[in-house]
Amino acid sequence: MENNNKMKKVLALIAMATLMSCASKPKGVETTNWLGKKVTLVSQNPEEGTHTAERKNHTSLSLQATNSLHPVTMYDPEKMVIVYEYTKKSSAESHADDFYREEIYFEIPAEAFKKTYKDAALQDVKLIFGKHCYCKGEAGYYRITEGMLKVDHKEDNTCVSLTFKAPVNSELHTIEFTVE
Repeated sequence: MENNNKMKKVLALIAMATLMSCASKPKGVETTNWLGKKVTLVSQNPEEGTHTAERKNHTSLSLQATNSLHPVTMYDPEKMVIVYEYTKKSSAESHADDFYREEIYFEIPAEAFKKTYKDAALQDVKLIFGKHCYCKGEAGYYRITEGMLKVDHKEDNTCVSLTFKAPVNSELHTIEFTVE
């Protein structure tokens, strides 16, 4: 009987620790996106630019492809699109082709859930990487097929941890953030 009580206490502590892992205030750099929503960046990403994330409620991701892949968002009350963006700061001198931006897009169900996606399963969330720059042969959108995405989605925030291999050179390889 005494061992049974100890076991219940241990299980209660484990359950509490699990609940607190994403529910507690995430450690990292807190910023605000253009919508005024809080974004907490946890991962160490390139510092010579700006990072932001956004949750697009009631939105799904359509992958339009003619000659190249292009993500298009559309209204869908049962889906949500998460967008992460890194924009590298331009040099002090003004050049017409002095820009660099990387984006990550993926689609998740609107209801709360916690799940991990790996390699081929990344297509379940339509994980897309975009590279925008004056870099011939590399600019454009690409499907991500190698990596691991962990999503803990709640009504008030979404915690994301992504490690991936882009099909072209990229500055981002690992991102971790929470967005309202």
